[in-house]
Amino acid sequence: MRQRIFSLLILGARAPVALELCRAFGRAGHRVIMADSLRWPLARWSSYVARYVVLPAPAQDFPAYRRALKKLVEAEKVDHLIPTCEEAFYLSYCREDFAAKVWTDDWRLLDQLHHKQRFLDLAAGFFSIPSTRSCTHFSDWENSKNYVFKPIYSRFGTQVLINRPTAECQAPREHPDDWIVQEKISGREICVYSLWNEGKILAFTAYQPSIRLKNGAALVFEPFFDQATYEAVVGLGQSLHYTGQLCFDVIIKDGRPYVLECNPRSTSGIHLLGARLVPCFLEEKALSPLKNAPVKGLKTVLWLSFRRKGEYPLSQVQDVVFDKQDLAPFFGQACSVLELVYLALRRQRSITRVSTWDIEWNGLPVE
Repeated sequence: MRQRIFSLLILGARAPVALELCRAFGRAGHRVIMADSLRWPLARWSSYVARYVVLPAPAQDFPAYRRALKKLVEAEKVDHLIPTCEEAFYLSYCREDFAAKVWTDDWRLLDQLHHKQRFLDLAAGFFSIPSTRSCTHFSDWENSKNYVFKPIYSRFGTQVLINRPTAECQAPREHPDDWIVQEKISGREICVYSLWNEGKILAFTAYQPSIRLKNGAALVFEPFFDQATYEAVVGLGQSLHYTGQLCFDVIIKDGRPYVLECNPRSTSGIHLLGARLVPCFLEEKALSPLKNAPVKGLKTVLWLSFRRKGEYPLSQVQDVVFDKQDLAPFFGQACSVLELVYLALRRQRSITRVSTWDIEWNGLPVE
């Protein structure tokens, strides 16, 4: 029987995970359209991209973003619409606009999952929970080194304050409504990726972030499986009747999974699953939990960050960008970085900050 060719629109082309999905669907013979609000994002260089479209920035002009996205979906007769970054929140707000299958859930639920305090209220019946409260109810500032401070909306861990003296905890003290304080848990840190459709789990994997960029995003993804974590994820996803990608940061201590936060969008676990995800999205076929896979990583970033020699055996790491059958993204990533440098200088922000500035969801109402 002849295979059906699907038309897929993947958003967040700046992200390596978007490139991973693009290659997976393209190699399976499907038509891939990519879109983002950056002009030169990583995935647009892929030979598997049939068309790349620059969209308005949803965080700055949501009505224009909504109109442009609807026009694109209709023009390309898109079957599946897959967000990868925080544009998922804006997409969820207007998902009823599209005839395509939209891989995200209601925006109210996503907002609750993204909020560092309210998410833990949802997860409490499934995971162990570190003691957490708003900074408005915190007074033990002289012992701030014993706690973890987080903005209620944040990403990549870049704003998290850990092991900081009182003098460096001014933001939580001055804006306590916008911060939580959490018990510091020591143990094995893992990151979970899962894919869902209407409460049915379609894919699951987890990895250890063996090397991080400072205290932020992981650079090496080392597969790891924990049965208790898997069972907790399944229980929570089923209770929410969730649709979309659902990811967690977890610390395993004394055999118990303590969940720290949730990302209702793509994360780097996609790199471990790769082409296995194609039938999950297109046919809603469920995979067994992935327990073993090659170690993946962002080798270019590792080299450029001047990691200490011998810190991690890079010969054991498969690069998620370099691909002999699709070389352009590896060389094109220089242009992608230069665009971020230009935006950082123009907006007088860090590169990390401008990399999400136009798509961030910080709980503000959409207009």
